[in-house]
Amino acid sequence: MTGFILAGGKSSRMGCEKALLPIGSHTLIEHVCQRLRPFVERVVVVGNAHNAQFLRDVRSADAVLIDLAPEHGPLMGIYTGLMHTETPLNLFVPCDMPWVEWRLVERLLRACRDDVEAVASLHPVEGVQPFPLVCDASACRTIGALLDRGERSLQALLRRPRTQLVTVDEPGLWQSFRNINTLADYAKLAEATVAR
Repeated sequence: MTGFILAGGKSSRMGCEKALLPIGSHTLIEHVCQRLRPFVERVVVVGNAHNAQFLRDVRSADAVLIDLAPEHGPLMGIYTGLMHTETPLNLFVPCDMPWVEWRLVERLLRACRDDVEAVASLHPVEGVQPFPLVCDASACRTIGALLDRGERSLQALLRRPRTQLVTVDEPGLWQSFRNINTLADYAKLAEATVAR
């Protein structure tokens, strides 16, 4: 399995490049890289033309890709990753999700079968959680067709018949779904990291 970290967004709610925010002696994206490293063979960052130069300095990543088309959201980041993957299974996590747990990834992997292209989570209260997302390499064709039709929403993939949603009813795993969107979120993460 290859681990892809999506870092092509504008970070508009944060007001700065969130992937490069310092967390202790690392950046946020390096923190996510280290989180994924034990799960996967390679960690690949998918960025955009504006931040690719900075992302190439991320020491924890094995490679950096640039979205094949700009301004198309996470669906394009996933497509870009799948166009370059060398493994049948692929894990996608945004650069602002630092708490992804292996137990959750294992649950998603158990749902991977020959007739399933993508697996995401279903929170019993908050509904569909698109990330972390596990995709079979074969999902590349489906996502390409969605993009060709002008679809940019990840929900379009999650509604497909070959997408499986795994109900995650263990509260201990719900933190995996949290992300860093605002300076207040960032302050909490930085505080928790220093406390450790």
